[in-house]
Parts: sequence; C-alpha cells; structure tokens
Amino acid sequence: MKTKNLIPILLSFLFLVSCKKDPLPPDPSTIIMPPLTHQGINSFGCYIDGELYVPNKGDSYWDLPPLSGSFNEITRDLGLQSTRYINFDTGESDDIKIRANITGGVGVYNFRYNEESGSDGYTNWYGERCDYYYREYPGFDLGKLTITHLDETKNIISGTFYINLINQNCETGDTIMHITDGRFDIRY
Repeated sequence: MKTKNLIPILLSFLFLVSCKKDPLPPDPSTIIMPPLTHQGINSFGCYIDGELYVPNKGDSYWDLPPLSGSFNEITRDLGLQSTRYINFDTGESDDIKIRANITGGVGVYNFRYNEESGSDGYTNWYGERCDYYYREYPGFDLGKLTITHLDETKNIISGTFYINLINQNCETGDTIMHITDGRFDIRY
C-alpha cells in the first residue's frame, strides 16, 4: 500500500522538476562593461547616452544572437551587430550595428554610411525609443572606430569606438544619440 502511494508522489515531483521555466531578465546590478581585450572572446559594450549597454541572451521572435561580427579580409569590411534584451514580457530589445571599411590594420577609421544598404545604427524593437541612423552632415562628428588589434592569422579583431547617431523625426527623445566608450573583441 505504501508503494502505491509513493509512485504518484514521485511522478508529480519529476513532472514539477522537469518543467521549463521562462528565462529571467538579467539583473542590471550584475551587468558590467567588458574589459578591453585582444583575445577574440566575443565581447562588446558601450554607453548609450550614459546608460550601460552590454548584449545579452534572451527569448526573441527573431532569435538574434547577442553578438555577431564579421571581417572580410578581401573587401576589408567589418560588420558588428549586438542585441540587448530589455523586457522579456513585452519583447523589447535594442540593437547596435557598426559598419566600417578597415583599409589597413591598427588605426582610426570612419563608419561606413550607405543610404542604399541601410544606415541604421540603433534599432529599438517593441519599445518607446526612436531608431537612430548614421547621417553625414557638414560639421557633424559621426564618430570614429579605432582598431586596436587585428590578427588575420587567428581571425581576431578588437577595437574601441564612439558614435553620434541622428533621428530628426524623434518625438520621444533627443534627436541625437551619443554612443560612447565602446569596445569590442571578436573572432571572425
């Protein structure tokens, strides 16, 4: 009789333990700026108008990775995209995209601006923030990308950056977004 009563209890326990729980959003107090490294550890971080931005994992409709990057050794094109999940209940996330042509090795470069292939630099999904774009205007500092390490044998590229993006139609905030103290270290 005792064994009969024990089986439903054990089955209930196994069912409860095996249930998948939704991921918890990251605790903002545990998020830190990644260090400046040259090891290809796939790190990325910056400040958006003073707020720390570090890509993180989460559920999304698009299933975007937190950080993806490429460097084409023939065309010398660098592309980085990072995703930060902000609110798991609403699906809000934001992306930063960086494009540049690295004509040499270590050095300072301009961001690649191209209206036809897209000039978005910051995108906010399902949130209240505006999207911001790379725009060239006389006297406007678009920003700079500094390559601090490039190892084409080990496929590692690292650097720092700052970006000033524009949305002239933004009604919910400033028309200029300042991305500062940026850093990345990727293996491509």
